Amino acid sequence: MRKLSIGQLERASEILGNIAVAWFSAGAISPLLAAPRNLWNFVFTFGTSILMAVLFTVFSLTLVKGVKS
Repeated sequence: MRKLSIGQLERASEILGNIAVAWFSAGAISPLLAAPRNLWNFVFTFGTSILMAVLFTVFSLTLVKGVKS
C-alpha cells in the first residue's frame, strides 16, 4: 500500500469533513425546517444524521492526527 503525502491526507480529511457537514445539514437541519411525517421518522432521521456526521468527523480528524503543518 502506498503512503499518502501530507497534502493528500489533508485533502482527504477536508473531503470527509465536508461529507460530515452534508450529513448534518441534510439530516439534522432539514427535518427541523420541513414537517416530518411522524415523530419516529424525525427521530430516526435526526439520530442517523448526527451519528454519520460524528463518524465522518472522527474519521476526518484521525487522518490528520499526526500531521504537522
